Amino acid sequence: MKIKLAAISMAAVLSTATWAQAPVVSVGGSGSVNDRLAELERGFAARSQAQIDQQRQLNAMQQELSELRGLLEEQSYRLEQVIERQRSILAAQQQAAPAPAAPASSAQASAAGDSAAPAPAAQPQAGAASDEQAAYDNAVNLVLQDKDYDAAIPAFARFITQYPQSTYVPNAHYWLGQLLFAQKRFDQAKAQFARVMEAYPQSNKRADSILKLGTIAREQQDSALARQYFEQVLSEYGNSSAARLARESLDSMN
Repeated sequence: MKIKLAAISMAAVLSTATWAQAPVVSVGGSGSVNDRLAELERGFAARSQAQIDQQRQLNAMQQELSELRGLLEEQSYRLEQVIERQRSILAAQQQAAPAPAAPASSAQASAAGDSAAPAPAAQPQAGAASDEQAAYDNAVNLVLQDKDYDAAIPAFARFITQYPQSTYVPNAHYWLGQLLFAQKRFDQAKAQFARVMEAYPQSNKRADSILKLGTIAREQQDSALARQYFEQVLSEYGNSSAARLARESLDSMN
């Protein structure tokens, strides 16, 4: 009996020792934890790449929307200019039209016939206006059609220098600021937007210019100034698309 108990005890000891020396293997098999970590890392990497791709697509869509919006504004502005010019021409023609004369006697008619004929009215310089329009259209088309932004910058700069009294000058400053902003030349862009804000209070580009000044201030880590510009857009242009973007910018800063 003692021999049997000893044998049983010895077997138990050997079994325990054997179990203690056996290698520890995880449930999923050898290296499964590393495999799972690697799989998680691949998942995070794929998700991060997808987010990057989505951001790129969003940036591209925003750029296209900005260009389409700019094109629409340009067409509306040009239509307003055409209508205004037609009104000016019509008013000038009405002022130049002679008043109906009373019937003249034969002597008066003879005297009138002997007098010199009136000089023709001065004609507007159509060539200069045509050159101005062509120069502006060329600069705009470099942006919206050719997308040659490097060439558009000097084109707008030349237009501002050559036609400082043009009604398109505020728009030219704005487009020049946009192009410089896209190249991250923030100080130069800021000067163009500030010019529109300060010198052209009636410009349809003023709200967007103030908005851009706020965006530049945010890019330059001046949060207080950025808020000031965004709040100015909300205060002065509360129902505009620029105000909506200013509100979104303010919310993102909170």
